[in-house]
Amino acid sequence: MKSCSLILAAGGSGTRFGGEVNKILLPLHGKAVVQHSLEVFLLHPTIRQIVIACREEDQAALEEIVRQAEDLCRDKKETPLPPVALTKGGATRQESVYRALLLCTEEFVLIHDAARPFVKAEMADACLAALDHADGAAVAVKSRDTVKICDEDGYVLSTTDRSRTWLVQTPQGARREALLSAYEKAEGLSATDDASLLEAAGYRVRLVPGSGGNRKITTPEDLPRG
Repeated sequence: MKSCSLILAAGGSGTRFGGEVNKILLPLHGKAVVQHSLEVFLLHPTIRQIVIACREEDQAALEEIVRQAEDLCRDKKETPLPPVALTKGGATRQESVYRALLLCTEEFVLIHDAARPFVKAEMADACLAALDHADGAAVAVKSRDTVKICDEDGYVLSTTDRSRTWLVQTPQGARREALLSAYEKAEGLSATDDASLLEAAGYRVRLVPGSGGNRKITTPEDLPRG
């Protein structure tokens, strides 16, 4: 069984969501958005360490959410829960994940966006299994729609082959040393996910099937009520 660190990327400003409260702290089915995925990974048998990259102003709230999640999970797992550490995020997701990565100690690392509360343990399993034959792995779903590439003025430059077009989600993962190398080679490169940095550094990334239900909370319309 692989030994894995989990980075929970929770440092975003949520500007597209709006409002004064970070979207990952908002209630969803009786718990904060971030607590749903946190509990999944606390109970995962492979994960030995969790690092949450967050904004300084959210740290106190997240510390309380971690305590609540640990209390709920403790009796559901025969082995001890992995320790959870909080670290200050950076100005971008890329910088936040890198700061958390420096604290990771296990051979393998998974990264998950805290704004994806519907993740399943099987997705983490699929990523880790793919790393037997690939340098990196990412959960993804095939695009149901035609995807077009356009210029900054909205004019179409090209149309992708839908049969080979995938929409990438998280978790994503790699060996810690490969991921660290990719981040350190990324000078001047801005990426919105970890697979892109692995690709740019010459590593092979394999996509594994995700789910349309593993959606990201980006706007208020994405947050179920009740």
